[in-house]
Amino acid sequence: MNRAVRSARLLVAAILGSLAASGIAAADEVKTPIRASLLLDLTAPRAQSRDAAYQESLRAEGPAPVRRGLGEVQDDGSVRYGDVTVTVRNPCPPGTHYEAPPLPGRRSK
Repeated sequence: MNRAVRSARLLVAAILGSLAASGIAAADEVKTPIRASLLLDLTAPRAQSRDAAYQESLRAEGPAPVRRGLGEVQDDGSVRYGDVTVTVRNPCPPGTHYEAPPLPGRRSK
């Protein structure tokens, strides 16, 4: 019986100790108010500091070099420079010349 009483006392002491420890932890949690701003701050993404972002941009590889060279003239008269196609068109029909109309209140020549 002595052994059973001793193990029962040990069990009761362990239960009371764990309850006391959880009560202290619960009381500590009650002291800290939980606000929406606290939750939003915890879930907000962290941005790099200005200096770290600047240093990383200096180490990063720059843009690809521009290919310089002559363009390829296409059948329609446009010129292709790598991935870019440039088309220049004359708005005047062949054999005519475009002149702006005279300003209001002025005679044409």
